[in-house]
Amino acid sequence: MTRISVTLGFLPSRRVAHTAWTEQMRTESLALLEGLPGVRVVAPGVAEDGLLDPSSGTTPHGTVSTLEEAEAVAALFWREAVDALVICPLDFDDERSAVKVAELLGVPALLYATAEPPARDDASLARVSDSYCGTLSIAAGLTRRRLPFRFAGIHFPTDTALAAEAETFLRAMGVVKALRGARIGQVGVRPAAFESVAYDEVSMARTFGQNVVPCNLADIVDAAQALAADDPHVIERVAEIRAGVAEVTVSDAHLLRAAKVELAFEDFYGRSRLSAMAAQCWPSIQRMMGVSLCAVYGRLTGRHLLTACEVDVVGALSMLANYGAALGEALPHFIDWTIQHRENPNWLLAWHCGNAPTCLAADPAQTALRSRRDMAGTEPVPEDDPQAGLYQFQIKPGPVTLCRLAEYDGEWKMLIAPGRIVPSEETLAGTWSWVEVRDHDRLYRTLVEEGFIHHASLIHGDQVASLTEACRFLGVRPVVVE
Repeated sequence: MTRISVTLGFLPSRRVAHTAWTEQMRTESLALLEGLPGVRVVAPGVAEDGLLDPSSGTTPHGTVSTLEEAEAVAALFWREAVDALVICPLDFDDERSAVKVAELLGVPALLYATAEPPARDDASLARVSDSYCGTLSIAAGLTRRRLPFRFAGIHFPTDTALAAEAETFLRAMGVVKALRGARIGQVGVRPAAFESVAYDEVSMARTFGQNVVPCNLADIVDAAQALAADDPHVIERVAEIRAGVAEVTVSDAHLLRAAKVELAFEDFYGRSRLSAMAAQCWPSIQRMMGVSLCAVYGRLTGRHLLTACEVDVVGALSMLANYGAALGEALPHFIDWTIQHRENPNWLLAWHCGNAPTCLAADPAQTALRSRRDMAGTEPVPEDDPQAGLYQFQIKPGPVTLCRLAEYDGEWKMLIAPGRIVPSEETLAGTWSWVEVRDHDRLYRTLVEEGFIHHASLIHGDQVASLTEACRFLGVRPVVVE
């Protein structure tokens, strides 16, 4: 998967004559948007001859003030496949044209009013911009048509507060873009003991427009076994796996099998143009290939091929939501809510068998590839060990966001909780971290009473505002526990 880029359509709206002030607001707003991370900005061009050009979306002043200009700019935005609009009333604005663009596009919008400049000596009633007033008309038009928007407040475009609002919106659009129309791979069937990871494919399609791409685990195994031991890609992948950790206590035979399976998964992911994947990891693969897949899934996620364990399709969606909010700049980790700390009541263990990408390790020198039967790395290495293939390391400290989607009776909701990974001197099996939250009792009660299962996605950074905002545009109920 590539990094997520969001395309914003910048819609500067005006009503009265184009002035030095409206030009300044347009220029500064455009500079603000173009300075955001992972963004492509599309804006109406300024006509050199001062005339509207419907074929290119060029308007007399690079603004929208008539219905004819609105139709031309909407066509431009449609051709450029904008993901969202940023509507900026430069003055009182023309509500009809601004709302018409939003109506024709049907995408989420960010709306803000430009602050009033110092009054001119001859200003009538001290009014210069009057964006304050005009913004209300645009907001009413959007509301009347039930078009989704976020109001960012009253700002000069150079205000840091507006930059923060715009980035929150941008990252929310990253979530929307990641989830809508996503292609989710499902490899194998869920564990018989885990009814909790069952999901409603029809509800996914209706809510997010998603497609599930199924694959039989036997097809992955067949593809892996068809690869020769001397295949250059296999040899290269074995070397990569070995070099990816500080210590390897599994056999060469395991590395060979793991490399083949990883290449088979990678091929399925690319061929199917997946956005994320949920794959079977026990018990069948151990019988069929004599290998555990935890580290393989960590390596796939580490290359931005997001992979959830135990055929948890909704868990894969949760990883994708985190990833979208990060605009692909950070990687999620698929975790279990495991235990509460025995001495620190607001700490919980975010753990899984050994599936985190090694780029998330607290100390690269303390990473290991091991077998479940020998997490201390002290036993002789069996040639054929179906429990081999787990990473072992602590996740790096810092602020994190926990995320979990759930669906019951067609209603989707998202658990969103901030936390902080705290460093520990312990040595635990698998890939793990102690996460400190503000109120563990409240968080856990929410998980239980809202029916969220034992899996979640964890990602570094504070994504609470962006995920919450994304829920509004997706029709998902946010369940925020701060």
